[in-house]
Amino acid sequence: MWHRWRSTAKIAIIILSLLAVSEIYLRSAGFSSFPVYDTGGDIKYIPSANQSGKFMGRNAWYFNNRHMGNIADWAQGKHPNVLLAGNSIVLGGNPFDHKSKLGPLLEEQLGPPYTVWSVAAGGWTNVNELAYLDRNQDVLQNADTVIIEYMEGGLSAPAPWPGYYVFPDRKPWFLTGYLLRKYALAKIGKAVSQEFGSLPPSGADDAAQIERFAAFAKSTAKTRKLVIFLYPSAKNLKQKAAWEAAISPIEAICKAAGALCLDIAKAPAWSERAYAADGVHLTAEGNKLLASILAKAVL
Repeated sequence: MWHRWRSTAKIAIIILSLLAVSEIYLRSAGFSSFPVYDTGGDIKYIPSANQSGKFMGRNAWYFNNRHMGNIADWAQGKHPNVLLAGNSIVLGGNPFDHKSKLGPLLEEQLGPPYTVWSVAAGGWTNVNELAYLDRNQDVLQNADTVIIEYMEGGLSAPAPWPGYYVFPDRKPWFLTGYLLRKYALAKIGKAVSQEFGSLPPSGADDAAQIERFAAFAKSTAKTRKLVIFLYPSAKNLKQKAAWEAAISPIEAICKAAGALCLDIAKAPAWSERAYAADGVHLTAEGNKLLASILAKAVL
């Protein structure tokens, strides 16, 4: 009995020691340095304001006082301002260092005195984006150019918060267990979504949301430049007719409002080489290419 208890105690000590070592390593290596999210309301979820870090000790990320992916806090009066809104294509996420994300690359392409303010969350639809703009009218009114991303299904419904193991609303106290659940179990049992989070709904756009977006485009384009870039997946590139049908209502909105609709699929240099393995998100080179296309549209 005594020997059995000692064996059990030794095993428990070994397990606890391994977990302690794992926690120390993961935290010192920067695996705990990821953003947390505010949840609820009509926006559903958004990176919390006033936070920054360096994922794995190398990929810096920032969210300012207005939940934007910028180092500097948002302030009125700095012009010309470009407001860039979208989902994970704009956000970039943990795999990219700050300077390799779309907003900073676009600002670099535009050059001084342009400032690009990026508002995004992985999985967001245009409905989530409009909720942010409704709540932050001063940000919208202070923009000289507004750039909005549209993906197929982007006006179907607001994307709901995909949960703690995709976009956490708090830091985990037990990082080892959190990462095992987020990554290892996701691959085995599909327990949670992938790193970039759930993609925008792929269902048909809702008529009420199309009307709402049309009203937004009309009012915005009256007083500032509005660019709506139509972002295709690799699948959309292959299914040209279906893609053109999907973006037709948005192109009609642009025409009626006097906004610029930019179909990325038609950009001469755009191809499947711009995409990461999932056929949706971009490589580092894809980010640079998209930034250059948007910069030309702004200038």
